[in-house]
Amino acid sequence: MPARAPHLWGPFMLERSTRKFIAVTRVVTSLGYYLTIPLLGVIALRAGSMSAVEVGALVSAHALFRRGLALPTGVLCDRWGGERVLVAGLVAEAVGYVLLASSITFPVWLAALVIDGAGGAAYNSAGRVVLAKASKEGGSAASFAGFYVATNVGALLGPLLAAALSAHGSPRAALLLSALAYACAAAGALWRFRTVDRSRPVTAAGGSVWRSLVGPLGDRLFVVYCAMTVPLWFGISLLVSALPLEADLRGLGYVDVGVINSLNALVVVALGTKVGKITDGWDLPRRMRFLGAGGLAMAAGCLVCLPAGTPWLYAGMVVITLGELALIAATDIVAVHLAPEGSTGVYLGYVTTAWAVGGVLAGVLAGALLDGSGPGRVVFWAVSTALLLGAAVWFTVAGRAVTARAAAGAART
Repeated sequence: MPARAPHLWGPFMLERSTRKFIAVTRVVTSLGYYLTIPLLGVIALRAGSMSAVEVGALVSAHALFRRGLALPTGVLCDRWGGERVLVAGLVAEAVGYVLLASSITFPVWLAALVIDGAGGAAYNSAGRVVLAKASKEGGSAASFAGFYVATNVGALLGPLLAAALSAHGSPRAALLLSALAYACAAAGALWRFRTVDRSRPVTAAGGSVWRSLVGPLGDRLFVVYCAMTVPLWFGISLLVSALPLEADLRGLGYVDVGVINSLNALVVVALGTKVGKITDGWDLPRRMRFLGAGGLAMAAGCLVCLPAGTPWLYAGMVVITLGELALIAATDIVAVHLAPEGSTGVYLGYVTTAWAVGGVLAGVLAGALLDGSGPGRVVFWAVSTALLLGAAVWFTVAGRAVTARAAAGAART
């Protein structure tokens, strides 16, 4: 019996070190991201090297590649191995940031942001696939929650450091620091996964790439699940899409928007991993009901935003953040639970695509309704509440239905 201990202890320590490595690289890369990306437009315009139209094109290209490649990179993870895609993604991002720091010109920055966007899509997909693989024996919810918590650490510290550098007349230093952060992360990944065999596929994903892409569409529960997560992703996108416009309507400034975003990051950093640990070991129906509770909390937050007055906006956004905790602890885990062997990457890719759809929907609706009119903002928050309530009801009902189906299956056996 003692002779078996090393056999069990070794894989456990390897999985634990992998989860820690992903968390560390996520902190480093998110810090590098938030050091640079929010300031790109300001740096370009103040340097006088680009027009506002060119800056808009850069931002759009970056978002398109970073979110739009979630499905192809998910398939790559299933067919080529998550570790390999992760390394390739970090190397691509490092190259992109080195290009950003090398020259403030439109052609160079366009190439840099396309490369970085593609690398970011690869890293985001692969990081979650590697986490799922390393967390099969437990700790999945805490690991995935930690992935999003690490992102918020960068979101909290990156803009503060970037603002300090810019205030001292050194905005280009932020680009150099970002390049250094990604180069270190890429070097660490190359070393950490140096023993991975890159000569052949590591999964049993069969058939064509097209079959891998469309395969999840035959899973009816998963398709409806992805569709119903769109309102939830819509909810957490309100801080990016609706908050600046709503703040402007209320006569608030950049400071208020920054403070609210900092509060969001603080809540996620303080509670995200704890919520993940609490939900570890939960079954699928319970996770579905938890997502329903998250949708209900975000709907309540939208209602709180309806009254005029700064305190109501602060309170509403904090309540929305509490609902966000359910997403970071459960959305990816449900997708991993539903995914067949060898399809984790593409299933997570569809979840990311739902996130992108929710973000676009929030942006379009906010732009159309938060136009300066009183009725428009009332309609916006009412529609947002209705969308989130609908998702909350579906997840609650679906959780009960899955429980009943499992009980019926157990009774037949």
